[in-house]
Amino acid sequence: MSELNVPVKGISRRSFLKTTAAVAGAAAVSGATMTALAATDEETATDDEHEVVCVCGCNCQGNCSMVATVREGKMVNIRSNENLPYPAYERICMRGFSHANRMYDFNRVLYPMKRKTWSLEEPHVENRGSDEWERLSWDEATQLVADTLTYNTENYGVRSNCVLVSAGNSFAAYGGLIAGLGFANAFGFQGLDVCLDYGDLVGIGEVTGSGWDFNQRNMAGDYRFAKTILVWDTNPPNSQPHSWHFCMEAKDAGANLVVIDPTYTIAAQQATKWVPIKPGTDPALGMAMLNVIIDNEWYDLDFMRDKTCAPLLVREDNGHFLRATDFGEEGPAQLPEYPFFGTLLLQGVKAGKVPTLEESAHYVVWDADKDAWGLINEVANPAMEGSFEVEGVKVTTAWSLFKEHMADCTPEWAADITEVPADTIVELARMYAQDAPSTIYAGYHLYDNCEEMGMTWACLAALTGNIGKRGASIGHLGKSKPTINMAGLAFPAGLKGLNDELPWLHLPEVLETGKLKGEDFPVRLLYNIGANPVGSYAAQRKTIEEVLPKIPCIVTNDMEFSETCEYSDIVLPCAHYFEYDWIQASSHTPFLYMANKVADPIGEAKEDVEIFRAIAERMDNEAAKAFYAKSNEEMMRMVVDTEKGEPVGINLDNLKEKGVLADRDENWIHWEEQRWPTGSGRLEFYVENPGARINIGKPIDKDFYHMPTYHTPFEAYDESEQHEKYPLYHYCERTRWHLHTQYNHAPVLRELDPEPYLRMNPVDAEPRGIVEGDYVEAYNDRGHCVCKVKFDMGVRPGMVSSPKGWHRGAYVSGSYQELTNDHLNLLHMNTSFDDTLVEVRKYEGEVK
Repeated sequence: MSELNVPVKGISRRSFLKTTAAVAGAAAVSGATMTALAATDEETATDDEHEVVCVCGCNCQGNCSMVATVREGKMVNIRSNENLPYPAYERICMRGFSHANRMYDFNRVLYPMKRKTWSLEEPHVENRGSDEWERLSWDEATQLVADTLTYNTENYGVRSNCVLVSAGNSFAAYGGLIAGLGFANAFGFQGLDVCLDYGDLVGIGEVTGSGWDFNQRNMAGDYRFAKTILVWDTNPPNSQPHSWHFCMEAKDAGANLVVIDPTYTIAAQQATKWVPIKPGTDPALGMAMLNVIIDNEWYDLDFMRDKTCAPLLVREDNGHFLRATDFGEEGPAQLPEYPFFGTLLLQGVKAGKVPTLEESAHYVVWDADKDAWGLINEVANPAMEGSFEVEGVKVTTAWSLFKEHMADCTPEWAADITEVPADTIVELARMYAQDAPSTIYAGYHLYDNCEEMGMTWACLAALTGNIGKRGASIGHLGKSKPTINMAGLAFPAGLKGLNDELPWLHLPEVLETGKLKGEDFPVRLLYNIGANPVGSYAAQRKTIEEVLPKIPCIVTNDMEFSETCEYSDIVLPCAHYFEYDWIQASSHTPFLYMANKVADPIGEAKEDVEIFRAIAERMDNEAAKAFYAKSNEEMMRMVVDTEKGEPVGINLDNLKEKGVLADRDENWIHWEEQRWPTGSGRLEFYVENPGARINIGKPIDKDFYHMPTYHTPFEAYDESEQHEKYPLYHYCERTRWHLHTQYNHAPVLRELDPEPYLRMNPVDAEPRGIVEGDYVEAYNDRGHCVCKVKFDMGVRPGMVSSPKGWHRGAYVSGSYQELTNDHLNLLHMNTSFDDTLVEVRKYEGEVK
């Protein structure tokens, strides 16, 4: 082993900015700029230059197919791929243009490294963040990781090794994220749930039956056919520019393009209507819209009768739907205590299981013609409203319960909460219900009441029939790919013995108590794969000072030396997704992609599968060794060469030949068959047995979650205990210059967006003695951050905004992630980043 000093370790703001500027200036020399280096004619082309079709693998889910120019073994240019089955999906953004910067970034991890004072016997966790590094050979590094995993397994149990997998590398069907999940499951290690962007999915999933899977809306191309689009809680021109043009096409065709957002975003500037709303109060707006739709009878009664739970009878005694089987010897149905828990991939499997009419035939309704109860498939005219008694059991229709529940959610009630005028609420309800088909382009409502936001969106669709139709959908992403099979890679050891994932937000309590669900649960190792919990997760100072020091060993696979690498013990360099072959199959576009290798990995970087293969060879697990004995191509064929794919020409050979294959319609409609994977096969706007997203052994208030019920955010509301002390709402905005914490050091992006800032309305700055360009300190009980202030009249007074994704070293002090809230909600278990209050003052310290 040899000592290795890492330049970025402990980087100061001045060093950060100087280094990125220096790299920007030297980009042309290093081969890292883009179009300027591309061969423009035959005179400049050489025999060493060629083009490669590849795919952007980052987690915006755009899946942009691109063509890279390679010269003398280096990628020097990137452009969009014009040869797509559906040209409307040909797009590339600034982040995509910067890939050459990322590949040849000064911040790339080049070699395996170990923190100098760390050992299995004496971890010296107090030295993380300040220690020197030793360079390891790959044999040394993989043996060290294998020995640590084995030692922990033998002495503390296999689940003492915790694996955190996220999408910081390729979001893949083969490679990247799926490889990390497969590694954890091959050995039975404990999976950690990231607790990111799942909150409103839970609410939508309870109504549609899709659990908390990203398995909800029509293909993006279908936006073009909507007559009303509600862009709610998101700013697609920044976060998903590849999809925004479909919305603009709808607007050009005469659609209502409405943006509901506290700030005047780029999307709001281009909309037909902007609805500025008080931060965190969005569910109240949606519930008032439901009230207006009900009061004005703008609902689709036929759709509700045939496709929703509206006529189903709800038992008064236990709140469950009445079933004919309830009258048998076994009594009322015993519903699962945690109907939605499990890994995300298992939720995806569950979301595909729609019951047949025969399987759901035992649900009971009231026959309005016969004035008697009957079975759902046999009654032609079920009563939509009323209370009845069936075999001594008191029941009420779900529709009656829902109408009664929403009666108090008037526009005037919501106007007081949201500061959206009552007449505007009525107009939004009318647009959505009557100027149909309507689509809700959903963002991630990152407040503690996010599950109610998702449920409200789904209820709006259920009452008006704006789902499963051309131009009508809700939620995030479409259905998982129909022809591929990722189960063999994700679950190499099968489903037997698969553990519930441990939510990251629950990890601090588990580390403090040493217990999970009442049983001993020692955590001895954290393995980060494509994950940057120090940089990307809430309450950063708590993570650094309280959470990580309780874990004896931290291993991180990353292509960049992230904040998490800084606080790790062993760092393994993984390849950029242009440095190996992989397969992209995300549901955001109607394609499968062959992501071809563009150039050799720099330094000694390896793709994740190769890293796991090397570790497995050094461990005593024959099943895992047998799995990793498969070649990369064999693993790819497991995914692509399936019985479902072959009839439509989808196999690995065709994918390699054509690069991109269409696997569904350009404007595909989700739920077009108008059946859903709920117990009844219908949209259930009344949830009979609400369940926590993951079972951690703590009960929830089921009665509260049967139907949308407004509750305030955890912290960010005027009446909270923190508001008097910290009166400004703090929001983390997604920008076009970052993707989570990726693209931090890309010179071309840093020239356009050189440093972090705090956006603030001058109305709030003036009484604080702050002027444009001052350095300010935003702070609360969790931490602080110091950066320049940028005045912006588009920011709502009483609110400030930080751009998401900036490296901690870019700030004068602290970080925006020190401010954010890591409160654990027992139902959705989602990080409520925006549920945050701060105060801001002029910074009087030295700026280095």
